[in-house]
Amino acid sequence: MRFAFFDDYCHERGHHPDLLMGLGTAAGAPVYCPPSYLEGRSADRRRVEHVPVTGSRQGLASVTRRNLEASLADASARGCEVFVNLFFDENWDSLPVAPGPLRVIHALHRPAELTGELGGVNAEKTGDVRGLLKQLGEGRDLFVVHTVTGERQALDWLPRDVVVRVGWPAATAAEVRERFAAPRRDTDEEPYVLLVGEALDYKGFHHLLEAVNPGPRLRIAGNLANGEELIARRYPRARVDWEPGWITRERMHRLIEGAAVVAFPYLDEFAAHGGVSAALVQALTFGKAIVVSEPLAPQVPVSEAIMTVPTGDVRALRAAIARGMDHRAVLEDAAQDLREYVLREHTYEGHLEQMSQAVAGR
Repeated sequence: MRFAFFDDYCHERGHHPDLLMGLGTAAGAPVYCPPSYLEGRSADRRRVEHVPVTGSRQGLASVTRRNLEASLADASARGCEVFVNLFFDENWDSLPVAPGPLRVIHALHRPAELTGELGGVNAEKTGDVRGLLKQLGEGRDLFVVHTVTGERQALDWLPRDVVVRVGWPAATAAEVRERFAAPRRDTDEEPYVLLVGEALDYKGFHHLLEAVNPGPRLRIAGNLANGEELIARRYPRARVDWEPGWITRERMHRLIEGAAVVAFPYLDEFAAHGGVSAALVQALTFGKAIVVSEPLAPQVPVSEAIMTVPTGDVRALRAAIARGMDHRAVLEDAAQDLREYVLREHTYEGHLEQMSQAVAGR
């Protein structure tokens, strides 16, 4: 089944390009995206047919509509059968557009944000998203969600047979096998806890800073507003290495590989929108000791290597981190049991196979 992938949200340098380029390279498919999506991906360029589109941002429905129309026509001319719109969450007001002979799949990253009731850019849009979902759901379009919560939310508006729950992909099957087979490296570097991604309030990073104030070294790979000043003032005994700005995939992978514990102390508001933690999935592909708070518990399998703590419970978070640091080797051995789960749920190849089955079944 010949796929094509589309995303024109040009100002996101993290999960958007990773998802589109990961799926595009796994499928050997055309990708319709701004040129910025290919930055730092020289190897990927040889395995995709890149068709550049004008980068758009929220509110520019007219730009995305032109991009979609041109991309659909081009994909059809290239003999594609399935066109995947990877950012329905914010480009829904550009639809509907005539798909021609192509089957269309829309990715819903955060279903509950569609209506604007949770705020954000969709709160400013005047279109009828519920009416659009009804129209598309009665047609030939399918919708991919990534979590149990997101599936439940999508089913409030869409028929059961057009909603497909597929795990977020974060690596190829070969990369997963290589990471789990890699020998544990003993280094002189002090063990550290890692927070992946931008340090936002809903990620519970204040609780994490409190848990290591004092405690083991903490690395933050991503933005942290007023980071150095905030840490020095509120958490003076925390030892924090902060890498602000955009982190390349290669650097992020090295940080995850070297971490003793990867922590995700997210707050309840994260689960409200039904989205997946792509950073958590990245960590899962490395077979690490992981700490999650209760809102993320439905996104991980049961494993000795994954420790769940109550939301906002700093004492429990501190104890789980200490266990991860003190029993690193034991927990990383236990994480080997996650390999088959990750291969099944979080690889690009598995994602493509499940989407192909969904299209064939309807």
